[in-house]
Amino acid sequence: MKLIVCLFLMLFNITAFANQLGVGVSIGNPTGLNGKYWLDEKTAIDGGFGMSLGKNTDVSIHSDYLLHKEGAFFFNDVHPLDLYYGLGARMEFEDDINLGVRIPVGLAHRVENKRADVFAEVAPIIDFVTSTGLELHLLFGGRYYF
Repeated sequence: MKLIVCLFLMLFNITAFANQLGVGVSIGNPTGLNGKYWLDEKTAIDGGFGMSLGKNTDVSIHSDYLLHKEGAFFFNDVHPLDLYYGLGARMEFEDDINLGVRIPVGLAHRVENKRADVFAEVAPIIDFVTSTGLELHLLFGGRYYF
């Protein structure tokens, strides 16, 4: 219930962040909703809420602090791809709650005068509370900026 209230408040206040807050979907592990808030031109905070679609249908939530290098690569010599990387945390709800550190690295392409983006991301996760282990998440997605 607390999570639903938090999501509602975030969406209710969305207009206060004009062009800095993007909301969208991601496909991969986990598949669900994601958002990104730009702190300045090179740094952002992202977050996601979703469900694994494999054998385990665990719900997870994560958030990361990201650094961006704009135009690090180009697709077909005309489409700039931004490189981003960062550090964050992940909470997974199984029988118990697992906590871990996320280390995302990805590529993003801003489209429509920076009103939307598409991205691909790989994120190794090191769980250290309740269970220990290494996991690898791969995400593809897109966001629209308000």
